[in-house]
Amino acid sequence: MSEKHSDLDRRSFLQQGLAGAGAASLAASLMPGQDKPARPIRIGVIGVGPRGQWHVRNLLTNHPDVTITAICDIQEDHLGKAIEMVKELRGSTPAGYSKGEYDYRNLCQRGDLEAVLIATPVYWLGRMTADALRAGKHAALEVAGPQTEEECWDMVREKQKSGKHVMFLENCCYGNENMMVYGMIKQGVFGEPYYAEGSYVHDCRFLFFDDNGKITWRGELQRDRYGSTYPQHGLGSNCKWLEINDGDRLESCQTMMASGGHEAHLRTVRQFGAASDQARIQFKEGDFVTSLISTAKGRMIRLDYSICCTRPYSRYYLLQGTKGCWDSRSGIFLEEASPGKSGSEGAWEPLEKYQPKYQHPYWREEGAAARRTGGHGGIDYHCISDFVKMLREDREPWIDVYDAATWSSIIFCSKLSLDRNGARVPMPDFTDGKWKDPNWRKDRMLVS
Repeated sequence: MSEKHSDLDRRSFLQQGLAGAGAASLAASLMPGQDKPARPIRIGVIGVGPRGQWHVRNLLTNHPDVTITAICDIQEDHLGKAIEMVKELRGSTPAGYSKGEYDYRNLCQRGDLEAVLIATPVYWLGRMTADALRAGKHAALEVAGPQTEEECWDMVREKQKSGKHVMFLENCCYGNENMMVYGMIKQGVFGEPYYAEGSYVHDCRFLFFDDNGKITWRGELQRDRYGSTYPQHGLGSNCKWLEINDGDRLESCQTMMASGGHEAHLRTVRQFGAASDQARIQFKEGDFVTSLISTAKGRMIRLDYSICCTRPYSRYYLLQGTKGCWDSRSGIFLEEASPGKSGSEGAWEPLEKYQPKYQHPYWREEGAAARRTGGHGGIDYHCISDFVKMLREDREPWIDVYDAATWSSIIFCSKLSLDRNGARVPMPDFTDGKWKDPNWRKDRMLVS
């Protein structure tokens, strides 16, 4: 199954007709297993470009108890499209906010919503989440999350002060294979896990400029930042598999970078010409970035990242334990189950062989619905469903504020490592030592 995190997928999804989905949503007045209508869940959405519009549609198509009360975007064309989508799907008109960069704070102050979903460019995600918490609202934020250590701490402390819930919308953790491996680890199938690999290698150069040749936030990220600047699609599952923040923690990282900006420049010259203003842009980000992360328990994670390399989309993972290994590029080998002996005589098997026994309930029970309506192969369906479940049940999510801060810390730690010529850099502990108790977050929603 393909689970590509592609903006082309988003565009095609948003271009689909709305009438059929709207009729299905309006016809569903009860949640499964309920005898009376579900409590209305009122949400505001900040940032409704392609990704934000995607979330609006997912929320209203798959969750009849959700109402979108207000929407904010400083681009009025984006705002208008999202408002029309809500009107088409539900017949209601949400309030619109577009009066400058800080109008989102007025949305957060509304008394007729309990949560905000934030899908803006990366520079705003951390501060908007903290502002939403200060206003007494639950929050969900998109990747890449907070960009600085100060933003991470601000978000964590505001969550602790407010008592509100924060969910990090890292959808790749919800992949069918990723969740299956997570459950197998919990059941001891791989023995003691000690090494993991994750990646996000996706040629996004076509998204660096808009149709008018103006640089986008993705292009600015490539121009102004360097290091592992969009890390969570590769890192998130690794952290869940190795129990990061639940018995272990990220302790230090070392980062290396290949040929800063070479491929981005070549594509820009081809697109706009060697004499163009765009061709004079100096891109700081490397063509390929690799980080090695060590943990307090002596485990290791390798994280590969590139959004400007000439190759098809690649998001590969590996989990190594004392009893076996899963490599998404090769298959699975289990010491006590796979054919042959470990080493040169061993044989990889397809992970699908073990799916009947180990597939995660999310995919076994709702996989068809997820693939049909959820987007990105279904991972968005489960991710957004957990956000709504967090609000409906008033419980902490599987991917919470501590994960958001920890997984985002590689952004600034990898940059610092590069500034120090690849030296090892210590990583902050946003749990203040709570990670030492593997059960301190045991009441979160997801169960393996």
